[in-house]
Amino acid sequence: MGYSSDIRWRHIVLQYVYNIEISVAADVLGVSVRSLHLFKTTGYVDNKPKAERSSKWPPEVQQFVQEYVKQHPCFYFQELRESLKEKFSTRYCCSDSHICRVLRFDLGLSGKILTKRAWGSIPKKHQEYVNRLLSFYNGPE
Repeated sequence: MGYSSDIRWRHIVLQYVYNIEISVAADVLGVSVRSLHLFKTTGYVDNKPKAERSSKWPPEVQQFVQEYVKQHPCFYFQELRESLKEKFSTRYCCSDSHICRVLRFDLGLSGKILTKRAWGSIPKKHQEYVNRLLSFYNGPE
């Protein structure tokens, strides 16, 4: 269970300013002795800073994927994987799970965003299909 930084600071004040034992401070604050020992040993009064995540793909590959997704709103992972292998050979991991992780966490494209883009492109794709078929259609006009 996480405690607020206010409780942690009160523990620091009780222990170091007023010289109160940890067990008494734990009873006064209503927290476990183990938590206060943990605060004392780690030295963290505020929450630990989150580690910065880095991508395994360089920026030019991420840029290529970003452009590919913009140009092809209705894409399959297999198509994206093949175009990545074609452009960048086999230097980078191109599994479906890795592509999904890069799309979600590195590029900020969730499944919901990709679905909205795909639904938005349907009328345009439909019109392109109708225009291609018009040359073959010989019905009454």
